[in-house]
Amino acid sequence: MGKQFLKIAAVYFALGALLNVIIGVSGDYSLSNVQSHIHLLGWTTLGIIGLIYVAFPALSVTILARIHFWMHNIGLPVLVLAIIGKNYEVAEAGVWVVTGWVLLAAGIMLFMVNMWDRLR
Repeated sequence: MGKQFLKIAAVYFALGALLNVIIGVSGDYSLSNVQSHIHLLGWTTLGIIGLIYVAFPALSVTILARIHFWMHNIGLPVLVLAIIGKNYEVAEAGVWVVTGWVLLAAGIMLFMVNMWDRLR
């Protein structure tokens, strides 16, 4: 799973960088918080987790690692789109922000449990 985490981290890095260019060229900084979330929760977090899984392969072969991968990579796009919705005052966006955060937090808890269980 380590390689999958690193590959998807690179995708988030590219998306964040592209959004950064769009923000800079347009001069509209209303989506800066979206760009920050993509970089921190996508590129940085998933990159570090990928490196941990590469360094400790026993962590990456568990069902917890797979579930975490999918929860994180469903939760983050939901969160990012919901934040955009909040910026444009979409009424239902608040529910989706909570949904994205719950998925992200649950996935991160699975990562923590996996670490505590497998690293002895």
